[in-house]
Order: sequence, then structure tokens, then C-alpha cells
Amino acid sequence: MGYNFINGTRSKLNIVVFLGALDVLDYFIERFVEYFTEKKINYYIADIREADTYQCSEFDEFTSKDNVCMLTFNNLGIDLQNGEGANFWKSHEIPVFNYIVDHPRHYGNTLLNPKCDIYAFVLDKNHVDFIKKYYKKVVGVYFSPNGGTETEVIKSYKDRKIDVLYMGNCQHKIEQYPPIKLFEDYGSSMYKETISYLIQNPMASTEEAIIRYLENYHFELSDEQIFEIIEATAVYIEHTVRRLFKLEGIKALDSAGINVDIYGDNWECDEPYSDNIRIHKRINIYECMKLIGDAKISLCYIPWYKKGCSEKNFDSMLNGALCVSDKSEYLDEHYKDGYNIIYFDLNNPGQMALDVKWLLEHPTEAEVISSRGYETAIKYDTWYNRAEYVLKIMNDVNDSR
Repeated sequence: MGYNFINGTRSKLNIVVFLGALDVLDYFIERFVEYFTEKKINYYIADIREADTYQCSEFDEFTSKDNVCMLTFNNLGIDLQNGEGANFWKSHEIPVFNYIVDHPRHYGNTLLNPKCDIYAFVLDKNHVDFIKKYYKKVVGVYFSPNGGTETEVIKSYKDRKIDVLYMGNCQHKIEQYPPIKLFEDYGSSMYKETISYLIQNPMASTEEAIIRYLENYHFELSDEQIFEIIEATAVYIEHTVRRLFKLEGIKALDSAGINVDIYGDNWECDEPYSDNIRIHKRINIYECMKLIGDAKISLCYIPWYKKGCSEKNFDSMLNGALCVSDKSEYLDEHYKDGYNIIYFDLNNPGQMALDVKWLLEHPTEAEVISSRGYETAIKYDTWYNRAEYVLKIMNDVNDSR
């Protein structure tokens, strides 16, 4: 295939993409494939569930071309081996571009000692720092939040049937925290103090809270020991804090008499909700996207990404829902409170509920804000935007090899 022009640069790549892990990751890959198709980039789709898509002559022929790259999400396909048991990508000198949509601490088994050349895209600038500090063998790391997708003909605000929509699970209740043998109390005070710190300082990252605790008590630990503590404890600390904030927010909306439709698991709490709060079973991303197009307000609790974002905020805006969200450094670059988004303070759920109530009672003003959100998101935060950036990095890497 000849050269294709992309934003003034030449692309001569042949891109292998892997899917087949989760419907949401497949959905993201589909957005990249749409972009590659539009730009006439040569690509090959391999499905991890179907071995004959990557153990076949077509796959061998494609990966034998010049300028081949592999694109994946969350490490899918990275461990593929050749016929001699060696890593396929390393043996073929094919760079792997790995979009990591969770905190990279979950992937130490792959990223600590990668078997091939990995270039990581992460959703939070804090994750960039984390990889640079603890996963030093990753060849390159780049900040790139998830993008959003426009799917429906946008309904007017008044014609939307769902007042407030929340898409996703609540974190499950932590019944027991894993003991840390480095501490005399097995980590009991660390859990207590880091959770308290994050509640009081909700713009801090979880690893920041852990390191702060270690420094305050003058623990002299190596980076390897600190990483082991973060890897073992952070998810438990984070889940506790996120669950608390989410449940308090939903309770505040309930008390304000606001109807909320939740699609996800683990929302049970000690005090039962009234009929205002309707909890539905978890649904896939394709069904979620349809519901967003019928929601007046989309409530977004960003995963604990304090300098980044996931896709839900942008999916909301691109499908006409007014995005009501906690804040992140990345969002604040383009989205201003009361103009194209509504921010809330995680520690003030009562005010969030009052703001939502006001928006529902003032549909004209709410629709103006949601329209501005759409205009901003379509400019900066679609998967098309992300694919352009990823392809630029791929071309730069390919040209430098």
C-alpha cells in the first residue's frame, strides 16, 4: 500500500489490531478500525478467541510486511509466541502499542519485564509518571485519555426520558484489607490514614497518599518495596474511597427527590434507597450508548484519574447529555464549570444534588450547557482525536527504528 497523508504526515504502516477480551475494549478497537479504514491505513484484525485469525497464512503474510506495528488494549495478544516458543513480536521486531485503560499497577507481570518493545498509552498523567518510575523497561509512555463516540441523532433536552443516568458499577465493599508484613501493625494504620487523606484531599492519587504516609513515618524503603506496597494495597484503598463518594452522591440525589437510573452492580448500601433510585442490571457498552442519548443528565464519577479521564464524560457530551462530573486536571483544560460541564465537589454531595435539581428545573439553560459540551468534545475528545495521536506516535517510532 502506498503512503497515506494524515494531518500532513505520511503513513506507510501495516497495523495488526487485537480484540476479543471485553466488549468495551472491542468497542474501542472498532473506533480505531473505523479511523484506519477512513484513512486507508492497512490493518489486520486478530481475535484472541479465534486462534485461526493469528495462526494462519494470512496473519504470517501480513506480519512479514515492512513497517508493521501492533495495536492492543490492556496487553491483549502481547504474549503471543512464535513456533519456537519465543515472543512473536520481539522475534519479528514488531513494536507493540499498548493502550492501558486501567491503572498500570495492575499489569506488573507484563510491564516490569516486557517480552517485546512496548509503547504504552495511559489515561492519566500520573500513570505516565508511575510507568517511568516503576516500569523502566517500557520503551515509551504517552498520555492519552480514552475518547468518546457519537452514536445517536441528538434529541432535544426536553424529549429525553431519563432524568439522571449513571453507567457503571459501584466499588464492592472491602471486608478485609491484606496484611503488609513490613509493618508492625501489618498496615492497619497505613490503610486508615491513606483512606482518610484521600477523602480529605480527593485530587490526590492513591500512590501519592501511600508515599506520603511512608515519608511521614520515615520508612526507608527501596523503590521496589514501595512498588510492592502500592501493588498490594492501592486497589483496596481506592475502592473504599470511591465507594464512599459514590454512595454519598446517590444518597444526596435520593434525598433531593431526584430520579436516578443506575446500570451496574454493587450499589447495595446499609440504608435502602427510595423509589427515586432505580438500579438495573449491568449492560454492555452498546446498550449504554443508546441510553445516554435519552438522558438529560449523565452523572460521571471519574475513575481515580486525577490528571486524566476515561470515556464516560465524552460519551455523555457527544450524545447530548449534560455531563455532571467531579474534576480532573485534564478536563479543566477545556471544560469550564457552568459553561460546557457541571463540576461537583466529591466532599459536597448535597450541593451536587441541588445543582442537578436546578438543571432539571431549568431545561433551557441545561440544554445550552450540554450543547457547548458537545461542541467542545467533538473538537478535542473523540476516538478520532485519539487515533490521530496514536498514529502519529506509531509513525514517529517507525521512522526512528
